[in-house]
Amino acid sequence: MKNHWVLILLFLGTQLCAQENNSPLTATIIGSGSPKYNTERSGPSVLISSKNTHILVDMGNGTQANLDQIDTKIKDIDGLLFTHHHLDHNEELAPIFIQSLLGGNNTIIAGPEQTTSIINHILNIYKEDIDYRLSKSGRTLSDVTSKYEAKNLTGNNTFQIGDISVSYTHVNHTITTLSYRFEAGNTSIVISGDLTYSESLPILAKNADYLIMDSGGAIALGSKHKGTKTNGKNNGTKEKAHVNLAESSQMAKESNVKTLVLTHFNITEVDEDATTAELRKNYLGNIIYGEDLMTLPSSQNSTSSENSNRNVRNINDLEKTETTQQSVPNTQPVKQNQQESNSQDTKNTTPSFSKMLENMDTNNDGKISKSEAKGKLKENFNKRDQNNDGYITEDELTRRSR
Repeated sequence: MKNHWVLILLFLGTQLCAQENNSPLTATIIGSGSPKYNTERSGPSVLISSKNTHILVDMGNGTQANLDQIDTKIKDIDGLLFTHHHLDHNEELAPIFIQSLLGGNNTIIAGPEQTTSIINHILNIYKEDIDYRLSKSGRTLSDVTSKYEAKNLTGNNTFQIGDISVSYTHVNHTITTLSYRFEAGNTSIVISGDLTYSESLPILAKNADYLIMDSGGAIALGSKHKGTKTNGKNNGTKEKAHVNLAESSQMAKESNVKTLVLTHFNITEVDEDATTAELRKNYLGNIIYGEDLMTLPSSQNSTSSENSNRNVRNINDLEKTETTQQSVPNTQPVKQNQQESNSQDTKNTTPSFSKMLENMDTNNDGKISKSEAKGKLKENFNKRDQNNDGYITEDELTRRSR
């Protein structure tokens, strides 16, 4: 009988370990915008999470407000990483770093050259302010500086932050820039940073589950556009700082990534059909258009069904681009699945109205007034309130999301 219980305990322990090893790795797009101020899109930032480990990659304008929207505290962030040191990517570094210091975080701060210099400058510039705030709890700057480690990343290496393995490589941009690969359990997520075509990125992103990519060349809704060359390499593009759609789709193809996620938009509304048509010239995998507060994957249990539906959609897209006159069986069901997939993508990757009600509907009347609205919703309240009744309902929000 005793041996029987030992076997049961061993089995349960094995199952718990297996679940822990497969703990989901997620990426939440904190900001999907660009240097151009946009009330609908905060500056570039992504939160990578697994179990109790959280890593913030880049800190553009609006990062703190959007972290607050998802109830993520600065004191709970274990790593602050930078793809590069352009202002739109580290605009909110100073307040976030200082909050981290005051919170006594054990934090790794890393990025390309100048990272340690920037951190030292912040400490020098704000020393009196930091000392004053620390004195309220009887602490000094020397008490908290040992809590963080700042370093400049060189070469191509791998290091660990909590439960997450981090690899990086240099990519082509106007200044020194890094792309990162994050791995935990059975999931891998790559963030490209800003770049033009770089042979190093497909190596780093090989067979990754998600590649969060610079959206250079994305087509604005209602704009006229011209096609790009199929092969993104050395295509003579005038853009020197950012990829075009041929380059991004070429790198996604060479990486063999399952899902390409576009972010860093300098436009608000994307013509997804036209942009997808250009990307399809090279890349036939899943495509997602990033939005602020979108989390990938949306849930651990829905990943398989989402990928299944998207694969149907991808086959349908490919069939549309071919010139063959051969008949395709079961055309109608494929179109139906495509619609279901698009609907499911919208539901699973954008904040739900019920979640907004939970956070904002203080009087529990099932709608959100201007006084209750927060963050981006408050800034854009008048646009969202389509019938001008002073409230935002689920129907109004759904119509705007489409």
